[in-house]
Amino acid sequence: MFDRTYVTLNISSTSVRLLSVKGGKVGQWGSVPLPPGLVKDGLILKPKVVGAVISALFKSTEIPKTRVITSLTGLSFIHRVLSLPRIESDSQQEAIQRAARKEMPLSLEELYLCGQAISEGPDETDFFVLGVPRNLIDALVQTLGEAGVQPYLVDLNPLALARAANREEAIIMALEPGCFDIIVVADGMPTIMHTITPRGEGATLEDNIRLLVGELSKTVEFYNSNHPQNHLSPTAPLLLTGELSVDTTARELISAEIRYPVELLMPPLELPPDLPAALFATNIGLALKKLPLKSFAKGEATLYRDINLNILSGEYGIRTRWIKLPHILLSLVVVAGLGLLLPMDQLRSQAAAEITRLQTALTGVSQELEQAVLLVEEAEQIEDTIDKMVANAETTKQEHQYVLSKGGDFAHNLKLVTNAFPAKAYFTSVEVGTDQITVVGEADSPFMVVDYVMALEALGKFPEVRIVWIDESKSTGDDTTEAERAGVSFKVFVSR
Repeated sequence: MFDRTYVTLNISSTSVRLLSVKGGKVGQWGSVPLPPGLVKDGLILKPKVVGAVISALFKSTEIPKTRVITSLTGLSFIHRVLSLPRIESDSQQEAIQRAARKEMPLSLEELYLCGQAISEGPDETDFFVLGVPRNLIDALVQTLGEAGVQPYLVDLNPLALARAANREEAIIMALEPGCFDIIVVADGMPTIMHTITPRGEGATLEDNIRLLVGELSKTVEFYNSNHPQNHLSPTAPLLLTGELSVDTTARELISAEIRYPVELLMPPLELPPDLPAALFATNIGLALKKLPLKSFAKGEATLYRDINLNILSGEYGIRTRWIKLPHILLSLVVVAGLGLLLPMDQLRSQAAAEITRLQTALTGVSQELEQAVLLVEEAEQIEDTIDKMVANAETTKQEHQYVLSKGGDFAHNLKLVTNAFPAKAYFTSVEVGTDQITVVGEADSPFMVVDYVMALEALGKFPEVRIVWIDESKSTGDDTTEAERAGVSFKVFVSR
């Protein structure tokens, strides 16, 4: 298996990168830029155009379209570590799905779900479970089809980069023009994977580096607060990769702001001297899915525990639509009758035409059904959004009336605090004092709370803005719904 050729394909909002590996050695590689607007936030908006670019890159590099392992930069995802009682292997998938329904904020009907056992005790097993929105993967598979590439394996960029780093403890920063990734590897596993969108037009490199460094500090603080007995070591390396990591200014800015030793990520693989490793680190991490990590590690054997998943596995196959049995039987009857009357060559022609007609009809019905389901889902989402907007508006109105009834001139500061609030979060209470405002609310993730605090700080209107506490387990009572268990509750202090 290790002598086979494996091809890796990484698609981002700005480029497509292609690389082949055979026998543990890099063979050919190539890249091509993508025009703006084709890929955004992990969604391929124009599969035909991107597919044509990919096909042209294969042709120019003469790399075969076989065993292609793919990843998509900026792909949205949800991951959890679930502890389940020891059960028979044929019941594990069902048990994982039941547990995931309670732990993941999105419906499983919207996700492709895959998982891997990472540790096993006498009474229970821990699983790393990953969920990726179906529409993003469907668009990727359609794009591969347009490029004439048969889907083989699809991996997550942060998991590929952690595999390429091959460290027991490290922080990985992937600096791409349209996407920043922060991955914290501890105890030999990726424990936090955080994606940041750089600031847009008008923002300088320094602005985005400051944004990235601020997010990194909060990410490490979040990890340490949740692992009080196992803080991230101050000697853990900060590994840089991605297109912007080769910029000397970017590296110097990061080194000046970060206390961790800064290095370039160098995968444990024999690389040609002219290969730009920073650009192809994700591709190499994809190739290592099929290569033994320890045999390529330098020095002592690594204690890194690989999370080797295929997003296309399991759930993706369920969506395949088959021709129904009555249609098959009808076709057989027609063919049998024709066989009694027509010559063999005419029989073949008529049978092929009938099969084509049935397949065309089935495809049309399937497309209509998919469109109807999408319309229903979109209508439900719009209705939920309107309800939340009305509830938030009413809460804000009540808070304003309360402040104004006290006779104080707090309206301006309160407006600043409420306007900065994230769209997918909501207040539970706002307390206004003579020199402070205290906000208590609920959000989808701790990173949303961090973004809220940073937005308030950026206004430059408040002497102090800080997080008082973040609680990931909002409610655990028997009457609590799944939606109420999702996300975090928090308290933020703002001084005036």
